Amino acid sequence: MPRKSLKNIQQMKAKNIGISCLTAYDASFASILDKLGIDIILVGDSLGEVVKGDKSTHNVIQDEMIYHTKSVKKGIKNAYLISDMVIDTYKTKKEALHHALQLINCGANMIKIESTLDHLSIIKFLVSKNIKVCGHIGIRPQYKKKNTPYKKVGITNESKILIMNEALAIEKSGASLLITECIGSDLAKTISQKLSIPVIGIGSGNNCDGQILVLYDLLGISYNGVPKFINNDIFKNSDIKTKIKKYINKTKNKHKF
Repeated sequence: MPRKSLKNIQQMKAKNIGISCLTAYDASFASILDKLGIDIILVGDSLGEVVKGDKSTHNVIQDEMIYHTKSVKKGIKNAYLISDMVIDTYKTKKEALHHALQLINCGANMIKIESTLDHLSIIKFLVSKNIKVCGHIGIRPQYKKKNTPYKKVGITNESKILIMNEALAIEKSGASLLITECIGSDLAKTISQKLSIPVIGIGSGNNCDGQILVLYDLLGISYNGVPKFINNDIFKNSDIKTKIKKYINKTKNKHKF
């Protein structure tokens, strides 16, 4: 199995082949995902909730991202590796470059930023330094206030226009991928059609170019509970590898799960 490149992932969008993505935080799970043919592995700051047992991602620090990125990299031979920029590590261009390079030097192929229109100059700057960037719009967990529930966004006309403009601006700034989290499925479909870069959805319907889930949510073992948009009935009574295989196959064929 050849090593995945950004070019391969872009070609999958062009050929309408669904892009499969899952999170991982250690070498063992990363190796399983890699051997089963996952396209992208994200070392997500979701580790704060599913590994550390916190109620949000807000307490994850850079040293933890470095540790987990190094661990996941050891388990990968073929998958494309993205690592999250955690909260307060990209407030300035200088800080963003320093922290991004740390993750790249640990083996990440790309970094992900929970991006607003305020971060366009940061994205442009990182891209100018040959760092590949994945944007993230819709619900942004780093901006989630304490005790506020997750609620789908991009439903009203006003919010649809705002999110669409964010997507277009992030692409124009040089991002190579975009994650849409919990936005209306019609809007996610439109964004995927209008952008030339691959759009990966989570809780955003099955019409994006690909899908991403937190691995522990897929397996039904997340400490803080599993999001409602995941239908684990499809995967019940299956072992770990079978669940992951089903997810990859459904994603590649753009089936609802």
